[in-house]
Amino acid sequence: MKPMLEAINVGANSSLKIATYNNSSYCESAGWHVHPEYELVYVKNGSGCLHIGTKKTPYSKGTLVFLAGNIPHADFGNKDHKDNIEVVIQFRKEFLDEKISVFPEFEGIKRLIEKSGHVLVFDQQCQDKLQSKFEAFAFQDNQSRLINLLSILGELSREKHYQVLFESFSTHEFKSDEIRRLENIFEYVNTNYNKEISVPEISSQLGFTPNSFSRFFKKMTQRRFLDFVNEYRITKAVELFNEDNSTIAETMYKSGFNDPSYFSKQFRRYQGISPSTYLNRRYSPLLS
Repeated sequence: MKPMLEAINVGANSSLKIATYNNSSYCESAGWHVHPEYELVYVKNGSGCLHIGTKKTPYSKGTLVFLAGNIPHADFGNKDHKDNIEVVIQFRKEFLDEKISVFPEFEGIKRLIEKSGHVLVFDQQCQDKLQSKFEAFAFQDNQSRLINLLSILGELSREKHYQVLFESFSTHEFKSDEIRRLENIFEYVNTNYNKEISVPEISSQLGFTPNSFSRFFKKMTQRRFLDFVNEYRITKAVELFNEDNSTIAETMYKSGFNDPSYFSKQFRRYQGISPSTYLNRRYSPLLS
């Protein structure tokens, strides 16, 4: 059975998507699915089954599993106990390529993330040791969550006791042509977001007409391609504002916009405030 593509919405103000569920706010089932994001899942207690790729691995006292993107899997959690929680952490490949890899001090974490392509299941002792850190996510802001995750990944990178589910894993057999095409679209936007993106050009590269391309993208993502590109560019604009001292005009051009009023309109749409207000709020505490 081919897995369905799950769209993961990582916010523009965060490198991660972190969600905590309990017995009354249970994670909505995605069924048999796949997504390009890495996924770290902590389940506090209870029994269930890790259905990942071709393997089904039962657990009885909760679980802690780390898997790379594009590995098909079913939902991991359970409702055995009222005090159970499930923490699901997802991040994109750019988190490794653009953030973690910059710091040589994170070499151990980088190796851990690379190992996740084999799917890692950590033992009970590791689960218990990290329980308080996973439970803390529910009460933290984005900055604290990032620091907490790096701390958890650091602990996991030093762990010796874990199960490797796959010696090697090929995602090709699980991918439908539609998922491969969608991944090619995402990669095209990631590479060309700061340039003019031509629908006829990308359509031609993927074997679509412009109209069939638009229909395909809407069917797969439930959104228009232009909206996706604009949100992606605003995400990059926020990253530029946060990482350097670029002016609004410089950031606008670097993120792929060339019309100040349109840039401001799209920034308001996805951030809720204007670019100038965003910068004022970001830097005013530093000036007081």
